Amino acid sequence: MIKTEFFRLDVRGLKCPHPVIQTKKVFDMGTVDRLQVIVDNDVSKENVCRFARNQGAEVQAPRIDGADWVIDIFIKDRAASYKEKEELIPCPITFPETMSVKNVVYIGSDQLGRGNDDLGLKLMRGFLRTLIDVNPYPWRIIFINSGVKLTTIDQEAVDALAILEERGAEILSCGTCLEAFGLNDQLNTGRVTNMYEVIESLNTATKVISPS
Repeated sequence: MIKTEFFRLDVRGLKCPHPVIQTKKVFDMGTVDRLQVIVDNDVSKENVCRFARNQGAEVQAPRIDGADWVIDIFIKDRAASYKEKEELIPCPITFPETMSVKNVVYIGSDQLGRGNDDLGLKLMRGFLRTLIDVNPYPWRIIFINSGVKLTTIDQEAVDALAILEERGAEILSCGTCLEAFGLNDQLNTGRVTNMYEVIESLNTATKVISPS
């Protein structure tokens, strides 16, 4: 495999956890020896550094360039990763100042109820369509496990979720789950999240709604 000497990754303007996700994609390419990452906030700077060190890379002390941070990473043998992993910092929780009720809808499957798979999928699609008309409106809708099929390959669900997102709901899909189902490149609505943000969302929520 031919390796490039240098790769520059500009993730300024991306919200947590996307800077780390984009950095991971470069690592996964397996063709880069040296990576330079530019971020615009302390959480992204710290998490990119921690991720890289966890992968066995050498990370130089980040330097300030105006209002931004420049991180130089030298990618080595990823098998030689740190024995003691550094925990990533949870993503900051943000929500509109006008939103007084912060309900989270937590969806852990692409089906609603048990007994008949086709019926379960039909009911889940109906549940998502009905969310469009509820009050108060969901703050975040989190998709875990097979629930990520609803944000990727299920067009009926995607159409409903697109309306919800347009009206202000955040649509979050578990990155590990997308990878497990081979759906990394098929996200059609919302954005990728990680377990830290999931837990922070549940802790911050006024109420958690979990259809089953």
